Amino acid sequence: MSHLLPPAPEVRAFAVADALAEGRTRRQLAGDAYLAPLVGTRVPRAGGETVTRAQFLDAVRSVARDDQFLSHITAALAHGMPIPLALQRGPVHLASPTIGHRMRRPGVVGHRLKAEVVEVDGIRVEHPHDAFVHLATLLPLHPLVAVADWLLQARNPCSTSKQALVERLDGFRGARGLPLLRMAIAMARVGVESPRETELRLLVMAAGHPEPVCNVDVRDSVGRFLARVDLAWPSLRVALEYDGEQHRLDDRQFARDIERGEALERAGWIVVRVTKEHMADPRARVLPRLAAAFARRRAA
Repeated sequence: MSHLLPPAPEVRAFAVADALAEGRTRRQLAGDAYLAPLVGTRVPRAGGETVTRAQFLDAVRSVARDDQFLSHITAALAHGMPIPLALQRGPVHLASPTIGHRMRRPGVVGHRLKAEVVEVDGIRVEHPHDAFVHLATLLPLHPLVAVADWLLQARNPCSTSKQALVERLDGFRGARGLPLLRMAIAMARVGVESPRETELRLLVMAAGHPEPVCNVDVRDSVGRFLARVDLAWPSLRVALEYDGEQHRLDDRQFARDIERGEALERAGWIVVRVTKEHMADPRARVLPRLAAAFARRRAA
């Protein structure tokens, strides 16, 4: 589901010019019944006392030309790509074809560029491949790898291949960030299911450890399924697992995690479990624990 779904119909933003053409007066539109997300736009105050991100995006849509479309971070969010939270709260990126004028309004970054355009929830958005290319001007390497990993997931609607991503770069010769994009594609892996898995995978490899296998099904000696682990070194029977908030807050999930961990331990696996708190300082709170697991295996 898109991170940028339009608001409910009763709180949709609209252009002042359109409302005037329909017979409403400037006095009506200046009253307390409306908020102004963007100059020249209004949204019913019934939706709340402050403008939401979705309403601001809807306001941009209401005054955008028919040939304009979302790009960069905003397009990536519309497609569902994993974008760092700090950047999710940034300005709306709106692109115009190279012959068009860019939008210049507070809270909007206007671009002039060529891109294939698709629709997401009825909104014009640049193609996921093009959004990935344009993210290279805004994201550092590791978050860009997380996006590439996401694009390679078979389960998402934008699923693609490394070859398709590389071929897309041929249409952007001379563009900024191409070396970074080639590096991100080379570092991406099929089978990664979350940005945290990407972060952990890159972390342990940067520390000099062998590359783990992503999302491995573990079975016992007679072939019975025990668990699916996030990152694994199967020959060593070592696993690295990221436990999100749901693992702590859901009692049933927490109980299943305990049983799952015991089953893996009986099968001879060492599982290093990681939480959000560990990831605040992974070099001190994750890497030493993983190194200790490898040392136990070497000593066995």
